[in-house]
Amino acid sequence: MTDDTSFVTPPQHRVIRHAERATYDKASVFAILDAGYVCHIGFISDGKPMIIPMSYWRDGEFIYFHSAANGRFANACANNEICLTVTHFDGLVLGHSAVNHSFNYRSVVIHGKAEVIADHEVKLAAMKSFVNHVIPHRYERVRPINDSEAQEITLLRLRIEQVSAKTRDEFPDEEHISPDWPTWIGVIPAKTIFAVPIADPSRNKAEPLPAYIAQYRGKDQHEPGYTLISAANH
Repeated sequence: MTDDTSFVTPPQHRVIRHAERATYDKASVFAILDAGYVCHIGFISDGKPMIIPMSYWRDGEFIYFHSAANGRFANACANNEICLTVTHFDGLVLGHSAVNHSFNYRSVVIHGKAEVIADHEVKLAAMKSFVNHVIPHRYERVRPINDSEAQEITLLRLRIEQVSAKTRDEFPDEEHISPDWPTWIGVIPAKTIFAVPIADPSRNKAEPLPAYIAQYRGKDQHEPGYTLISAANH
């Protein structure tokens, strides 16, 4: 990295197709990562490529994730090269023809070597960050992790350095063959929406429903850019 605002991603990890949709801006990369809950991690196990969905969280310029200690995933990733991706599906793009349909999306791809975090106190602090990343202030309201539970976890992190982000956030591409074809053209937006919380009828000990849970709406505050264009034309 040569400045504080952008990543200098090596050529082999830069976007080639539709490079105009790529960004290496830190703020854009971090916003996409921070809005998500699930990543997909590609690794090599016994000489074969594998991909597994995992929970994750970002702290500074690192992505953290964890698994069972001494499991296949942890052993395959530890101190080895991996690829981590995060994708948000933002809508269906309906164009004039079958080949002019698409998805709107935001995505990040990171390559690098996964590092094992063995320090006990660092591991506990990271798990606190993880829980509060999902639901703010939740960690302070639950039973603390004990030492034996911490020992059963392998904590890994990946430096956000060899990274690219790619976004499609627009209406369908221009139609040049039959622009007046009588079909509906536009976008059907999509987003993750959280429903009303449901208490466990036999084990819940908190009544009434805590405000921080009742008011939870998720982390993704993305507003599509094409909606501004639509509003301006009405």
